[in-house]
Amino acid sequence: MKQPQSRQALGRGFSALLRPAEDLPQKDQARVAQLKISEIQINPKQPRSHFDEEKLEELAQSIRIKGVIQPILVRKKKEGYELVAGERRLRASKLAGFIEIPALIKEIADKDLLEIALIENIQRHDLDPIDESLAYKNLLEEHGFTQEDLARRVGKNRSTVANMLRLLALPKEIQTDLAQGALSVGHARCLLSVESQDKQLALKNRIIKDRLTVRETESLVKEKKPSPTPKPASPINRQMQANQKRLEEALSTKVRIKHQGGKGKIELDYFNEEEFNRIFSTLLKLKP
Repeated sequence: MKQPQSRQALGRGFSALLRPAEDLPQKDQARVAQLKISEIQINPKQPRSHFDEEKLEELAQSIRIKGVIQPILVRKKKEGYELVAGERRLRASKLAGFIEIPALIKEIADKDLLEIALIENIQRHDLDPIDESLAYKNLLEEHGFTQEDLARRVGKNRSTVANMLRLLALPKEIQTDLAQGALSVGHARCLLSVESQDKQLALKNRIIKDRLTVRETESLVKEKKPSPTPKPASPINRQMQANQKRLEEALSTKVRIKHQGGKGKIELDYFNEEEFNRIFSTLLKLKP
């Protein structure tokens, strides 16, 4: 069985499919067909859960005037076709009253279905932060990727993927506000540094009510943090500082290494049971 690292990244090659029909390679142009919308099943692994109705109507109006310029991507099923990428265009075409839609028919493996749908949405900036985070989480769990593997495959920095995954540790109410655009990712990162869910929710309400900027929120969080009691401790050396930073990036949480005389301890922060389970699972997968 091949290791996840051996699989070729889809991002760069898949970008070639996100083009108007006339710009596709000749071999792919031959695979573009007009398919009946009624014959196309929705991708069950679509990472996007919310479609803005107003923007969908704007796209439908554009399609009524210009048609569908860029084909959707589908794969053949026993009965009809299954959508791989292009759900907004499919929904808008149906809304526009179209019966058929241009589609590029490709052979797509089950294991690549979510990954391709995620890449398309990322490249189009179509996903809200929570949908994107959940898609990353599902890919990690389904394929056993490391965060570094996943980041390389979707064309992101590893730290970006790690920070997005941390958003799933926030209370569901805050995740909903983040998905709906009431909070930004910057606000969410501030909330992650608050020690209890009750305080996170209280601060979230104030951010929305007073329309606080991210910088104002950061200042507020710093003001509310009690000053730490000075403790006599030897500072860790540069190597241990580097080790601490690597652990924080790998585990997507705050790490403290206390080291003296060849011994010490490692402390990890978590804010709820789900966050604990995520860190615990990650630790079990880490290789020395």
